[in-house]
Amino acid sequence: MKKLFLLAFLVIMALILIHRQRVFVRDPLATVYESSPNQSASSAIKQHGVQVYINYSNDLLLLTEDQPHPYTLLVQHWSNTPGTPLRLRCIHLMACLTDADHASTIPMSTSSGAAYNPKTSMTNREVTFVLPDGTATRVDLR
Repeated sequence: MKKLFLLAFLVIMALILIHRQRVFVRDPLATVYESSPNQSASSAIKQHGVQVYINYSNDLLLLTEDQPHPYTLLVQHWSNTPGTPLRLRCIHLMACLTDADHASTIPMSTSSGAAYNPKTSMTNREVTFVLPDGTATRVDLR
């Protein structure tokens, strides 16, 4: 029985290493802050109920479930545009898997059709971006 568990563990670790850009692992220490367009960044409000997931290259996946308007938001280094992933499989509160290394997303856009600049900034400690409605979002990792 121990050999079976060891073999299963090794297979799972090999899959994670091969698909490290696709696998998003929950970061329970991450915090999400939002500030409205007329607020300063220092007066940002901490958001509760937002689950933060990161992958090997610190791409960001935000999930909410218990709010009136649940959403899924993915920000990747290669595009820097927040969007909703087309295909996403999750193990609740543990990990998520996207469809490809560069996951296909539906990019966010303004309701007026004007050009949208998310002003994305991504480091290994913090990710910031602006939603189409002007809400500034900051995620502090680890």
